[in-house]
Order: sequence, then C-alpha cells, then structure tokens
Amino acid sequence: MDRSPSVLGTMILPIARALRLQGVDPTPVFEQAGIDPAVVINPDQRISMTKMRALWHLIAEATDDEAFGLRAAEQIQPATLHGLGLAVLASSTIYDVLKRLVRFASVLHTGIELRLNERGKLVDLDIGLAREFESPDHLKVDPLGEDFAMGVIVVMCRLTLGEYFSPIECQCRRPAPEDPDAFMALFGCPVSFGSRLVRITFVKSDINEQLASANPELARANDEQTETYLATYTRVSASRAVVGKIVERLPDGPPSQKAIAEAMCVSNRTLQRKLKEEGTSFIDLLQDARLSLARKYLAQPQRSIVEIAYLLGFSEPSTFSRAFKRWTGQAPADYRASLLADSAAS
Repeated sequence: MDRSPSVLGTMILPIARALRLQGVDPTPVFEQAGIDPAVVINPDQRISMTKMRALWHLIAEATDDEAFGLRAAEQIQPATLHGLGLAVLASSTIYDVLKRLVRFASVLHTGIELRLNERGKLVDLDIGLAREFESPDHLKVDPLGEDFAMGVIVVMCRLTLGEYFSPIECQCRRPAPEDPDAFMALFGCPVSFGSRLVRITFVKSDINEQLASANPELARANDEQTETYLATYTRVSASRAVVGKIVERLPDGPPSQKAIAEAMCVSNRTLQRKLKEEGTSFIDLLQDARLSLARKYLAQPQRSIVEIAYLLGFSEPSTFSRAFKRWTGQAPADYRASLLADSAAS
C-alpha cells in the first residue's frame, strides 16, 4: 500500500447506499474513479485520497446534490468502521467516543488528524490534515469529502446517545451552499461556512453524561483490535510504498531517499523514522528491489544483460554484473545459465 493519504476501503459502503437512494448505480461511478467496488470485501483494503477526490467530483456531477456528503454520512453503520465502530458503541461517554476517534483517526483516513480542545464549558473537535501531508494540493477544500467526515462524526455520536443529540456549533471550510437547510438539519445546530478551519463544538456537560450502552471491557477489546490493525497497516505500507516508488524510478537511475519521500508526500526525516520502526532502511529496500527485479529479468531469456542493467538503473552493464555477483556470489550470465539448466532438468 502507498503511504500517500488513504481511506478505509469500507467507507465506500455508505456512499454506495446514498447513491442508490438517489437512483444512481454506484458501480460505474466507482470504476470511473479508479476504485474497485470489490475492495469492501477485504477489510484491509484502502483507497487513495486521489481516487476519493475523483469519486467526490464524479458524484457531484452525477447527483447535482451539494449535500450528498451528509446524505452518505447518514448511511454509516458501526460495522463499517470495524473494531473502531464497535468500540465507539461501547464507549462510556460521548467524550470517550471523541477521544477514540482522535486516537484512531488514521484508521479511517491516514491524512487526517483530529484534535480536542477544551474551552471552559465547551469542547472543540478540530478536523485537519496530518502535518506530514500539509501540501498546497492537499489543502484544497473538498466540499463533499469534508461534509462526509463531519457527518460521520456526528452520526456516530448520535448512534451511541440518540437521534436528538447534537453539537452546539459547526464550522466548515467549504463554500456556503445554496440551501444550508440540509446542513442545519443533520448537525442540529448553527453551521457557518467559509471558515479557516473545520470544527465541531460540543457542550462539555452533554458529552460527559454516562451512556446506557457503556461496556468498558468490550470497548477495550475492540481498541486492541484497532491498534493491531493500525500497527500492521503502518508497518507493511511504508516499506511497500517505498519499494513501489523505487521500481517506478529505477530505469532513470537509482532514486534518492529524498526523492522517494517527496513522491510519498512525507518529509525525508519522517520516511527514515518509519523505515527504522519497521527494522529496515532505504538502502536495504533499494538493494532488495534491485536484486528481486534482477532475478525476475534474468529468468526472461529475451532480455539482454545490457537491457537489464539499464532497467535496474545501472549506468554500465559491468557495474550491474559486479553488484549482482556481490549480492549472490554469481555473475548474471552464470545465474541465468543455472536457471536454464534447472528448467531443462525439470
């Protein structure tokens, strides 16, 4: 998986339901955005933010509904969020719900950070981009996506306490819609538009009330499941993303760690830290990628040693030969000959 911002794959389920309610077949819309609808079958699949933005754009054209993001949020079910959704339902208070959403925001969207801030009798939940993804492109306002994110938070809170629960105020970065009534109706509070931030404000006493559905043991068990998923996704995706970017760029010469970090929309230091956490390094991944591709290409008789050398980013075939012998103890020609001999023997 790529470490550029991504969304939990099952989040397209409520979007699909909302499209069907409007008489739109979601499958061709998803496919046009480059999203395989089958991703919902695998809970580990994720969708890049680039594809999600394309999806929101296509939905805006297909529905001509400026409040579609909210209508999709209304279709959210706890199971859509896997363990996190069940932990939310078992939370002791709405404040605990918000803390869980802050803690595990990257499960839902790796490019988003949620921040809680108390102001006397009020509590603000701010929705912003994770610092490592704060680039001019990512800072563009995506109205339907922003509405969907805010709506999901309010709907999840409402599922735990009841349909009459509402925040006291909502601030949106999106431009003011022609008809704000749908926004007021879903949030159940005053909504301002064109704000410099995305914020949902609650009354502290309201969100600290004990919930009848509270089950701390069940909540903790699902927290652990969510932590396991997050740790596994982070560990696997960073290395895979680096290897994928290396393979893309090898024919132009071995890329630098800085170039790969820029391609992944993270800082060089962040990438180095993440790889260290996974017990690897950029140099190791570069060598492993080159060796894996070298073996693959050498197994293809139609490829010459010269062609393979350039595909792997080596300036001279002799340089490739020395590197391959250092890695395997064999010259490329000898390795290819052994493959052919094994194939003939079998």
